[in-house]
Amino acid sequence: MEEIRVTMTEFKKFLGDWVNRAAYGQAWVILVARGRPKAAIVSLDDLAKLRQLRQGKGAKRAVTLEDLDAFREHIRRRWQDAGLVPLDSAELIREWREERPDALPDLR
Repeated sequence: MEEIRVTMTEFKKFLGDWVNRAAYGQAWVILVARGRPKAAIVSLDDLAKLRQLRQGKGAKRAVTLEDLDAFREHIRRRWQDAGLVPLDSAELIREWREERPDALPDLR
């Protein structure tokens, strides 16, 4: 996809041409004001793809966090139902390190 940088003045003069180039997938038109990119004109197809990407990432993350919260709650209930106290993972790691054979001193 071609990317064309256009000043605002040039864009105003040839508005229809630039919009058509973006609309028909010929180019992404980057609008430049005072030497800095300010906005872009893209086709509706590209906009739809951007929206899908944005929604997909947000939705995927939300589902993942919900799943993790549900899983954490499930584990907590199972421990509680069994009359167990949740273990401290840092303490477990210290204990495992102490139980390792001396053949692995680099891993302590």
